[in-house]
Amino acid sequence: MIISVCSDKGSPGVSTLATALGLVWPGERVLLDADAAGGDLPFRLWSAGPGAPRERLSSSPSIASLATAARLGLTAAGPMPFAQDTSLGVPTVPGALSTERFRPLRGMWPRVAAELAAWPGAVIADLGRLQPGNDALPVAQQSTAVLLVTRVDLESLAHLRDRAAELAGSVGDPNQDRSPVGVVVTGPPKARRFSLEQARQVLASIGSPVPVVGFLPYDPVGAQGLWAGVMTRRFAGSDLVRSTRAIAESVLASWPALVPATPAGAGGSAAGSDAGVASTMEEIGS
Repeated sequence: MIISVCSDKGSPGVSTLATALGLVWPGERVLLDADAAGGDLPFRLWSAGPGAPRERLSSSPSIASLATAARLGLTAAGPMPFAQDTSLGVPTVPGALSTERFRPLRGMWPRVAAELAAWPGAVIADLGRLQPGNDALPVAQQSTAVLLVTRVDLESLAHLRDRAAELAGSVGDPNQDRSPVGVVVTGPPKARRFSLEQARQVLASIGSPVPVVGFLPYDPVGAQGLWAGVMTRRFAGSDLVRSTRAIAESVLASWPALVPATPAGAGGSAAGSDAGVASTMEEIGS
């Protein structure tokens, strides 16, 4: 399954939200750096390993090796063999470092997306700016949920009105009752209520079924803790982490297919069930 995180104009917190979701998401998950403009995560995350020196992620394995393997079909381990361990405990597949290095993967994305969507774990994909012509669009099209991150200002709201409608019509299964697109609003913490209401009013004005699933605050202290790569008590209690937990809960409640299945003998599959969602919420909040 895939949860894509993207923006329309600029990337206000896309990488931050994708990484923080990887931190709090329940069950098996992997963070995928699929920004066609060049990935930021290789420069932001720290590798982890017994006795290893503190250093940034390696150039390999990466999205390129994952794409090559996907041509022949991934194993039951899905993307995990191509993920690197990070100091935050979030397995991460690093992306290409520039648009030029990303371009050779163009024709591979439909196959990569299909293979990732078939994996029972959660692939949290950082797509950066998801505009028409983005080579990684097949990843969004195969996603169970596509989170569109937006600011609340005149220009951003105008883009939200148009882009939410376009995305809702171009991604997901048209036979499903619910669109995979959801909006995450970002801005100053004090403007949380106002920003959420403004985004909801804009979507309601065009009759859009796209929900607003949460708020990502500007939290420099939390962001600094995230990119420092060390899980401290202060970082764990930051507004960034608490807000991301709330977003994860909202996403799981909106798209129950994302709820990890319980092990055999533990009450069957949690996917789609109220009990499964409730138990997952407890896991996220722990």
